[in-house]
Amino acid sequence: MNKVTLAVVPLLLLSACGSENGTPLKKNNTAQDNPPTSASTSQDCGTEFSAERSINKLEFNSVFWQSSSDALQSKPEFRVYADKNSLGATHTISSDVSQCVLAANIFGSGSAQAWQGDSNASFKQGELVYYSPELIFKTALPEVSSLKDWRNKGRPETLSQPIDSVNFTIHYRDQNNNLITFGEDSTNTSTITLACNKSTFDLTLKMQPVVMSAQQQLDQAYCEEVQVGLDTELHCLSVGISQLTGLEQCTFEQTKAILPDQSGNKFIVEIWGGLQFNAQDAELTLTGIKL
Repeated sequence: MNKVTLAVVPLLLLSACGSENGTPLKKNNTAQDNPPTSASTSQDCGTEFSAERSINKLEFNSVFWQSSSDALQSKPEFRVYADKNSLGATHTISSDVSQCVLAANIFGSGSAQAWQGDSNASFKQGELVYYSPELIFKTALPEVSSLKDWRNKGRPETLSQPIDSVNFTIHYRDQNNNLITFGEDSTNTSTITLACNKSTFDLTLKMQPVVMSAQQQLDQAYCEEVQVGLDTELHCLSVGISQLTGLEQCTFEQTKAILPDQSGNKFIVEIWGGLQFNAQDAELTLTGIKL
């Protein structure tokens, strides 16, 4: 039985984005934001289309309860994406329609494309760009109303939560391994419904020291001051998805995906396939596509 057992765990942050521990920096470049469009319904990718790509990065974040509104509250995440070391890829295609070739390049190839769009802060014309599929699994925070409530419940170290949502994004990747999208999330990211061998994550809860300067950003109901030697430290309850996720196999039915091309255009297609988890990586497989 395969389980996800190894991951790069970024530092405990209020926000999960960053470049700590080799994690690629995510950039949203607003200089070029072409809204996604649908292809002509008279085109298709033929009867022979499949693609498979290794997804080599499995990352987890941990979050604190914040003092901001629920809309801004960070959630525990499990992030799966391809970086520069994602080498395994293959595809079968019988069509020369440009969007079909694009999908084959994104999901079944790790090779570079020459940037053909206008030069901008991220890419110059002719510069090599890569594609990086990413899935982010999210859960809601567990039903713990305060640090006192957690202790009254017996200080549980793990709690089970349903998988809340899975976001699906195709990023550009530059030669410095930065992940780049143009425009707002709504023009790059879709929600994908996965049917997996399990529908919950185990969340790990524990007290963690935080810098005093972050005190105003955190919900003090989950924090306390602790004397450590001659120093006073702020310790707060954190929560993150356990690295032993238990995920093995997921499938997805016909679902929307937004594909960016090497000119900065975006196309809406429908794809279906699966996600297979191995001990240290995953494989994203497409078994069909509809323009």
